[in-house]
Amino acid sequence: MVRIRSWFFMPLGACTFVSLTPSPSEAHSLSTGQSRPARFGVHIHMKRTYAYFLFAPFFLLPVSARAQCKDQLCSNVQNILDSAAVDFRGYTAHTIPLPEVSTESTKVPCAMSTWANNVPMLICYAQVPLGNATNWYARAIEALKLSSPSWHFTIKTPGDNRYVDAGPPDCEPTPTEGPYIGQCPLHLEVSKQPDGSAKIYLIVNSFISPYLLHHTPLSRTPAKPAQSAPEGVSPSGTSGCDEFCQALKKAFEARTTSFAGAPPAKLPGAKDCLVKKVSATADAGSKFICYWQEASASAAETRFRDLVARLQILLPSDWSSHQENELDEQTGAPLIAWRADEPAAKYDVRVYVSAEAVALHITARK
Repeated sequence: MVRIRSWFFMPLGACTFVSLTPSPSEAHSLSTGQSRPARFGVHIHMKRTYAYFLFAPFFLLPVSARAQCKDQLCSNVQNILDSAAVDFRGYTAHTIPLPEVSTESTKVPCAMSTWANNVPMLICYAQVPLGNATNWYARAIEALKLSSPSWHFTIKTPGDNRYVDAGPPDCEPTPTEGPYIGQCPLHLEVSKQPDGSAKIYLIVNSFISPYLLHHTPLSRTPAKPAQSAPEGVSPSGTSGCDEFCQALKKAFEARTTSFAGAPPAKLPGAKDCLVKKVSATADAGSKFICYWQEASASAAETRFRDLVARLQILLPSDWSSHQENELDEQTGAPLIAWRADEPAAKYDVRVYVSAEAVALHITARK
């Protein structure tokens, strides 16, 4: 359910940039005091083309509707769009408090996160009674249209559900992979749940992130007939919570009991899933680990991005996340690692990809 994109820039040049991490200072050790097992025994060489942009926000940003806003929700929506136009610098630097998109009857907090390709995004999420969600949606879509009158809104309304992708004319919804230039920077969703509640998602991506690039094929090999996505991965994203989502959610929630009792079910497509101790110390905690061995590097990257996108929705709003390059301690093989950490450092999630191999680690410390 990821959708996104920036269009307020002109490419000036490019250079090769090896590290995908937004800032080396963000990196921190996964070490628990014990030697970590090798994650993968495969060597890959990672390169990224880093684009620079010149933009004119005063002329290209959506026409301001601040003077027309009549309530706090509308003002907060305008503030979020203004912040996206400067790469969310105030939010990421903690100089501006994170916003909410709440109404009098529906509280919807927001949190900063990062896509697998390092593009910053703001996620606002809540699960509320369906009636509250429906009323919230009506006010939110009105505020968005007022704040961005030049945007095009693609709205789908199957039953009680609402799916919205918005951005400049001709922008495309972002599937699991991305975001890229030309994809819509905003996604709004209200999805009805079996218990009569509804989940609200508002996702806004940075308009000017230097990591926003044109979508290029993962390889230069001749085109091949379309192949099915890895098991459990939807090539066009997912709406609601499918079988893979339910299994991943169950595994993530099991961290609160240190995976006591029966271990979480094996995730679809995984070669193996197991629970192991964090260290030799009996009370140190436990770790749920799943491994995937895909048929190609492109399939592994699709798996990696799908896992990250799904986990970003499951994470509590106060968790932090980022992506970085690192070397496997035992083999020295380079790999890409996406990290999410709970503020108290009791729980964390890691997703790794190297060549055709993907791994998921969910850790619960005592």
